[in-house]
Amino acid sequence: MSLSAPHDDFLPAPARAVTPYLLLVLAIFTAYGNIFDNAFLFDDDLLITLNSHLTGWHFLPQILTGSTTSGAHIMGGFFRPMQMFLYLCVKQITGGAALWFHLLNLTIHIANACLMFRIGEKLKFNLWGVFLASLVWGVHTLHTEAVTYMSATADPLFAFFCLLSVSILLPDITPRKIWLIFPLFLLGLLSKETMAMFPLLVTVCLFYINPKPLSPRIYLRTWPLWVVTVIFVIWRSHAEGLDGPQTYDRFYNLPAYANLKLYADHPIYRLYTFFATLPSYADLLLWPHDLHMERAFTVYTDFFLRPVVTGFAMVCLAIVPLVRSVRHPQQSRHLSWGILWFFAAHAPDTGILIPMNSLFLEHWMYLPAVGLFLGSAESVARFCATRKMVGYGCGIVTLGFAAWLATLTYNQNQTWKTPESFYTNIFSHGEVSARSRNNLALYYAQLGRYEDASAQFAEATKITDTYAETRYNMAINYLSMPDHQNHIQQAIDCLNRSLEIDPKFYRSYQLLSEIYKGILNDPAKAESYHARAVALTPKP
Repeated sequence: MSLSAPHDDFLPAPARAVTPYLLLVLAIFTAYGNIFDNAFLFDDDLLITLNSHLTGWHFLPQILTGSTTSGAHIMGGFFRPMQMFLYLCVKQITGGAALWFHLLNLTIHIANACLMFRIGEKLKFNLWGVFLASLVWGVHTLHTEAVTYMSATADPLFAFFCLLSVSILLPDITPRKIWLIFPLFLLGLLSKETMAMFPLLVTVCLFYINPKPLSPRIYLRTWPLWVVTVIFVIWRSHAEGLDGPQTYDRFYNLPAYANLKLYADHPIYRLYTFFATLPSYADLLLWPHDLHMERAFTVYTDFFLRPVVTGFAMVCLAIVPLVRSVRHPQQSRHLSWGILWFFAAHAPDTGILIPMNSLFLEHWMYLPAVGLFLGSAESVARFCATRKMVGYGCGIVTLGFAAWLATLTYNQNQTWKTPESFYTNIFSHGEVSARSRNNLALYYAQLGRYEDASAQFAEATKITDTYAETRYNMAINYLSMPDHQNHIQQAIDCLNRSLEIDPKFYRSYQLLSEIYKGILNDPAKAESYHARAVALTPKP
């Protein structure tokens, strides 16, 4: 396969226009073809299976105004009404089987790969290079966290609105086009907060297409996007009832997350940690391995540590083509565009300006990798333009790399097949997660493996006994055992502990009322707990 020419007449023009898209659809569908019988797991319960707002169209107002977890009566959550609206549509139209939620994510992901190819076309990049970059991105194993995981719809969804908007704006970004894509920008913001960086991506594209990239006038046309972004960020950072910067202080103060408090309190540590993430991300992009959620990452407090210095060196190297492209507009502009896209798309997740509740997540590379892959592919294509045999070799190697990635993706999908395979994969990498232990315990309890569930609950509380939900779940597990009469006091102790952790956890009051009424025959206590439960139960 040659990368030497921007166009190839091997196929007739109509077929040449459609074939790359069909090949991308086929390759990506093949790589993800084994996900459709994967079970609901992790946050799927809160966002989908236990979400009462998905049970009828009459909950549409709550879907559009509430948080992602409000339908499960859980405080906090994110404001992503487009994600929840799609879940409502899937649940009401199909009945809500896991198959259809998987198909939703995969369809959006395939559309994003096709939009990536279209953007490369509009930038007039080498088409073979654009196709190979889109193929590698589409089947890349690192993206399984954003595609195979049903609750991760927000990532491919906001990326879809972002890529569609960019494809409409190019090749000439005019004020009229900016107003034209405004509805898509708003839909992206309602899909995931990260869409707030979209004006940066438009600025990066303006930098590429203009012969005088240092002229401030060319960037003034983006002002409507910046106005909306500033308004949205201010509102989102202060809105009550949602997780975000306004609630992370409480999160940082939990004993299990003391390292994150250190990270949040010192901006320089956030910068060091950001540098340290870069070589780790590069490693996973080039050689995806040991992929898992609940990934712990070190907070770096010293610049003179290898990961920090390596990341800093990577940033310095990234500046070189940027400087060259400014001095010589015809040189390195494509690579600069790809690098700037990467940092612009990744900016909200770096934690430098606004501390995050995580330090390193695989799905954070979903959109940044688009520009990085396209810019790198164009660089290789231009290098190979006068070296035909090198071009053939690069094409063959890239196709082999894509095939290897597709195989890894197919295998990684098996990790997401059941809660047991998913959580044991996390533990096999040495991760310590009370939430994962709790969730695996719930899965064992559903299977009637109550002793295994008890063991996992015990591990969860050893890690941190700061979750009322975990203690409540332990009580239910005790009451579900065949010999539950022998475990009533343990259940009561767990419920009392849950209320020590969170005095407003109404479900513990409800269960205590049921225990004293139906098992211990104490009407007075039963009524007292029932009254407290009623007073605290969220109103629909």
